[in-house]
Amino acid sequence: MIARCQIGIKRDGSCLVTMTYPIKGYPWRRNPMRIYELHMEPALASELFTEVSEMQEHFPHQCLTSQLWSDQTERGSNAITRDSNGVTCHSIYIIATDGSDTHNYSMREDSTALRNSKLFMAVTALISPYETLPPTIVEDQGGGGNSVAL
Repeated sequence: MIARCQIGIKRDGSCLVTMTYPIKGYPWRRNPMRIYELHMEPALASELFTEVSEMQEHFPHQCLTSQLWSDQTERGSNAITRDSNGVTCHSIYIIATDGSDTHNYSMREDSTALRNSKLFMAVTALISPYETLPPTIVEDQGGGGNSVAL
């Protein structure tokens, strides 16, 4: 199972990334989360904002705004967006400084437009070092050595 990523990118290139690391059998809200403050070049961030704002125009059939549903069966967690066939989607949006959505759509995870986009490649490269949660060494309080814990 892969980590769930939520990322916010500002025009200056600063990024706030929340990674949720799944543990089999546990609900999302019970899984370990880590928040990372990362950075990308402002020029790249600007290109990503432009790409996101033009994606619906260039790929109208791959940018979904309807026929979507959210799996909200797990209380207290962020819902996972799926299309009408149940395929997981990535939610993409730009929020203006006043808090309004200027662009808001979803793309199927297998979308060729998404997979070939600068956005997908940049985010994938940015988060790749954080996709797995490294084990943390915790001192065993019983004096029996070290144990590994998440």
